[in-house]
Amino acid sequence: MQTHTSTRRELLWFPNSCLGTCSLLKFLLAAIVLSGTTTITKAHSNEIEYPLSFTMQGNPLVRHISSTDPDVHVWDGVVWMYCSQDHPRQPGDLGDWDHMDGYHAFSSEDLVNWTDHGEIIHSRDLAWGREGWMFAPGAARKDGKYYLYYPHMENIFIWRIGVAVGDSPAGPFKDIGSPIQGITGIDPKIFIDDDGQAYIYNNTAQVARLKPNMVELAERPRPIDYAPPNVKTNKTQRFLEASFMHKYNGKYYYSYTNYKNKEHQGFYAIGDSPYGPFEWKGAFAPSPEGAQFHHSLVEFKGQWYCFYHINTSEELRNKLGLDWNGFRRIACFDRLYYNDDGTIKMLSYTRE
Repeated sequence: MQTHTSTRRELLWFPNSCLGTCSLLKFLLAAIVLSGTTTITKAHSNEIEYPLSFTMQGNPLVRHISSTDPDVHVWDGVVWMYCSQDHPRQPGDLGDWDHMDGYHAFSSEDLVNWTDHGEIIHSRDLAWGREGWMFAPGAARKDGKYYLYYPHMENIFIWRIGVAVGDSPAGPFKDIGSPIQGITGIDPKIFIDDDGQAYIYNNTAQVARLKPNMVELAERPRPIDYAPPNVKTNKTQRFLEASFMHKYNGKYYYSYTNYKNKEHQGFYAIGDSPYGPFEWKGAFAPSPEGAQFHHSLVEFKGQWYCFYHINTSEELRNKLGLDWNGFRRIACFDRLYYNDDGTIKMLSYTRE
């Protein structure tokens, strides 16, 4: 297992939903900066040769590395999944996310036989931002080019969205050199409508059109009217993170996560435009094991699927023989079904 050590200034940081809404106490704590030496472990980078082929054995899907925040697309009859990675927490870290880094691309032609194409970009490949802090990605394809969007911490308190471009869905991807201007936040997700227009969605429930070059905004981000006021002010129903947009039978489905809900975390709304307004429909996904419901919804060969992640508990690690420690999320997927009226049936999680 490869490690490298660097001296850097580290941010004391709170979960995503706190950004902009933390109490004064949390704000003051978050402003504290520590100086020290941090050892960052790249999980299995020297122990596995890529591309790596593996077979689906039931959930969880990926078992050889952490595979967090799956962003999934179907291009030319192939399923492509892009994941961030959790790495072990180090002394002095405040949370479990400090060392998220190194995106991987996975592909399958049948959802049974998969290929991990290896690392497609890492924070060390960027000319901007801090080491680590590479959160949930979003990918897109347009005019023969492939785009990987990712949130990255540019400076203390400042999350920006970067873009890397490649000629293949398996990469390699090259960063454009600077983040997208005019938008901040995390969890970028790209939706391309039937007319070819691309939209970017992010935390905190905003949307904006992209220019045809896919690396610039065509307008200022606007808030999404996804629910009535009583939902937007409900602590266990309102938007917290993980915007996602998909289209089904001509309707636009905006979905998101409220990870404070103990029973259900996935919620959605239906509208007639990528901007909304949307009619809130409620929950469609239970709370996953030990993690927030960060999801992708895609259709493949006539069947809809929901990709998500769970945390690898000690029990699960022992069962799968994983030599892992700490907070390490891992990708799963299950079938998704709709009712005749277009509403989504409650998702059922399966295991082996």
